[in-house]
Amino acid sequence: SYKVEAKRFVRRLFIQSAPPFVVVASVVISQPATMMATHLFVLFSLSSSLVPLASATSSPDDGDIASICSHTDYVSLCINAALTYGHAYAVIDAVSLLDMHIHMASDHTHTVKDLASHLAAKPSTSHSVKQALGICIKLYGDALDDLVKGRHAIKARDEGTANSMLSGVISYYSTCDDAFTEIPASNPLSKQDGTLMHIVSNALALAHLILSKGA
Repeated sequence: SYKVEAKRFVRRLFIQSAPPFVVVASVVISQPATMMATHLFVLFSLSSSLVPLASATSSPDDGDIASICSHTDYVSLCINAALTYGHAYAVIDAVSLLDMHIHMASDHTHTVKDLASHLAAKPSTSHSVKQALGICIKLYGDALDDLVKGRHAIKARDEGTANSMLSGVISYYSTCDDAFTEIPASNPLSKQDGTLMHIVSNALALAHLILSKGA
């Protein structure tokens, strides 16, 4: 069944014991890494930026994770959130998984915001693309602000405000894409924006699961 396969997927990821890494300019480097602004060519796909950081010895109940993540649209991303951030939580449940997604969205928004700033500063970047990147940089800042507000609303059990804030965050990433469509030009951040929208979409699903049922 689907849940059985999800459980097996969790087990396989926890068994992997390779050291954590990040990908910069297609070169694998060990954590921790000091990344200067000129090194922020981060390849931000699910296969690279969502690498498990949790210890293989701190595995939570994989059945519980699979069950909770089955309520999201992007199950493998949800499981990766648990693997990446779960070591910082005493218990992995729907509430902590939601917080992990918000933490992940914030971390990755900071990364893509820095990347956008780097690209905008390059002499080879055209004026129109620089303008679009400037719009994205502002939108990423707004997204970071609303992620904080969304987290506060969730803690206050204010589902309406939480939904509004998180939905707004998704719209910021989408609007970044729109800024390039209007030029028109290819958005160098489209993959990152797509991943971020998936992360926050999962957060919305988990927020509904928790706040609508009083979990």
